[in-house]
Amino acid sequence: MATPETKVAAGIPTRRRVKARWWVMILIFISTVLAYTDRSNISIVAVTMMEEFGWNEQQFGLLASAFFVGYLLLGIPAGWMSDKWGGVKFLAAGVAIWSVFTIATPLAWSFGSMILFRFLLGVGEAVNFPSHTSVVSRWSPIHTRGRWQGLNMSGMAVGVMITAPVTTYLTSKFGWHSSFYVFGALGIIWSIVWLKMATDDPKDHPFISKEELDEMEPDKTAAPVKEFKIPWSKMLQIKEVWGLTLIYFFQNYNWYLYLTWLPAYFMKERGFTLLKVGIYGALPWLGAFIAMNVAGILSDHLAKKYSLSTARRIPIYISFLGTAIFMALGAYTPNEWAALAYITLSVTCLGLNFTMFWTLPIDIGPKTAGTLSGIMNTSGTIAGIIAPALTGYLIITLGSWQYVLFLGAALALMGAILTRFMVSAKQVLD
Repeated sequence: MATPETKVAAGIPTRRRVKARWWVMILIFISTVLAYTDRSNISIVAVTMMEEFGWNEQQFGLLASAFFVGYLLLGIPAGWMSDKWGGVKFLAAGVAIWSVFTIATPLAWSFGSMILFRFLLGVGEAVNFPSHTSVVSRWSPIHTRGRWQGLNMSGMAVGVMITAPVTTYLTSKFGWHSSFYVFGALGIIWSIVWLKMATDDPKDHPFISKEELDEMEPDKTAAPVKEFKIPWSKMLQIKEVWGLTLIYFFQNYNWYLYLTWLPAYFMKERGFTLLKVGIYGALPWLGAFIAMNVAGILSDHLAKKYSLSTARRIPIYISFLGTAIFMALGAYTPNEWAALAYITLSVTCLGLNFTMFWTLPIDIGPKTAGTLSGIMNTSGTIAGIIAPALTGYLIITLGSWQYVLFLGAALALMGAILTRFMVSAKQVLD
């Protein structure tokens, strides 16, 4: 019986099959979708929970921040372990852990136990992106890094986008507890499928072909990663590492401000009903989904004409400046529909950045991409701790959302300025 290779040699046409990396990348995308359904559904039912338990905005802000404290704890270790031993098993364990505590959230018996469960949910989710980046660094040829990380990151927007209508529907039919059970169960199923379908080394994948292996960079199929030593002392002396770490704080501050408070903002500040939030609340995240994928394709295209650093910086400039402008306009407008439009454009612009930030660690150090992204994400997680709690404090003490949005706009402008001096895609490690 002729094999695909002998058919090609004989000039016999063969049916194209889906490449193995597509299966791996699509599963990574789905895990990001699940991560964001599990962390963001609580924001959809925030008003319902605050009314049921008698919490105010400041208490809910602390509850949202508890997730990021757990997320912070494992960020760098998760990246290091993924680089040293491979990201596949760590990612499966992380998804399983956060899924269990998603299911456990409605079972909390006090405010303290709810904070504990959200903390442990964060511990599980800390594994997600560093492990992804480690796997992508081994599975993606250099000229496709941007688009694959764009697909990966766009799972965040899809997760939030589908969370609003699904959680609204489940809450109206079965109560606010139901979405936690449904999303948690899906994560456990995903973990089982992932272990069956993914490998750390492309050569070990059961569906991969010789042609696809030949497309990989030589270092993707070289020595096992467990033989590689992480150069910690050198890593912490590199400007690009500190640039990513600092600027990602400004990026994630606004992302987590929107993620944890946007539904409450539309309901309490703009007078939207829960039903309207379920319908229109998905628009900002749809914009972010489109932007994340466009950013990856745009950057890979620009890299053919300009330096790789310029190709990564241009979308970052557009992202930060657009975020700042539309945030400020959203703060000023008195009209709720104009506010929806401006905030949608702001979140869309914000989405451009994620593809760049999670591609740059692969550019800077392919073999240490998981560790680098873990360091970067630690800074972003600190922003995730500060943004929800500070937002709740500002609303209670100042009584206005304008100050919240103006602060976010100022941080975005600062990120654009620092990008010029501290962001580069030069490979300085490995």
